Amino acid sequence: MTASETPFTEEALKTIVVEQFEIPADRLTEDATLEALGLDSLGLLELLVAIESQTHKEISSLELPISPGTPYSEAARVVTQAVAQAPVVGSGDLVTE
Repeated sequence: MTASETPFTEEALKTIVVEQFEIPADRLTEDATLEALGLDSLGLLELLVAIESQTHKEISSLELPISPGTPYSEAARVVTQAVAQAPVVGSGDLVTE
C-alpha cells in the first residue's frame, strides 16, 4: 500500500502538527482554536503543504472551511475528510530535498 492509498487519519494529522509546528500533543484539545495553537493563515498553508507532501494528494486548492478561529477538532475532521476525497498528485514520486 502506498502513502497515497493509506488512509489519512486524525492521528496522522496530529503527528504532523506536533512535529512540524512543535506544538505539544496535550495542547491539541477539542476546543483549542488553530490560532490559540499558533497557526495563523500562513501556518494553515504550511500545514496543508506538509499534508500534501506526506499523502501525495492535492488539497491546498480545495475550498476548506477552516480558518485560524476554527477549533482543532473541527479542523481535523474537515482536513481528514478533504484528504480522503482529494486526487493523488502524479505517480506519488515527489522529490524531497
